Amino acid sequence: MTELLHAWAIAPAAIGACCVAADRGRARWPDSVASALMLIAMLDAALTGLVAPVYWAAVLLGAAMALAAWQRPRRSPGGSEASTPGPMTVHTGLGLVAMAALQVGMVPQPAATTAATAHAHGGAGGGPLLAVLLLGGAVAYAALSALLVLRAHRRLDRAQLICMGVSVLLMAVGVSV
Repeated sequence: MTELLHAWAIAPAAIGACCVAADRGRARWPDSVASALMLIAMLDAALTGLVAPVYWAAVLLGAAMALAAWQRPRRSPGGSEASTPGPMTVHTGLGLVAMAALQVGMVPQPAATTAATAHAHGGAGGGPLLAVLLLGGAVAYAALSALLVLRAHRRLDRAQLICMGVSVLLMAVGVSV
């Protein structure tokens, strides 16, 4: 069941990545790179497993920090305040963090005993508490996505927000099952 939910989470992530790539209205190459990186990590975790999830988590967290540094508020030469990063960039950065956490949470743990196996849930290495925390974080991310959808004016932005929220929720349900 976990693998099926993870596979289903790839479809909305791919659609969201396409929405970012198709957005020619503004230069969003950092968001495009972040979306592609999340999609590649999900595909590897679901299909090949060539890279360990902990390494994907490190790469995704590094990308989130790089995106935040790239989009940090800058002062204009005249000394006035510059604009802060837009909601789409913040959403993408938080998506990288959510995907990193879910990558680590989906790592299956070897069964030590039959009793431990009977009480294990999903692939969460930390047990039920980690699964609850990951699900709670995913619900919070989906709520943020829904709030931003209500405020978004462009169709591509709304589609990307919906797709990322759904993808994170599906992966979190996969961890908690």
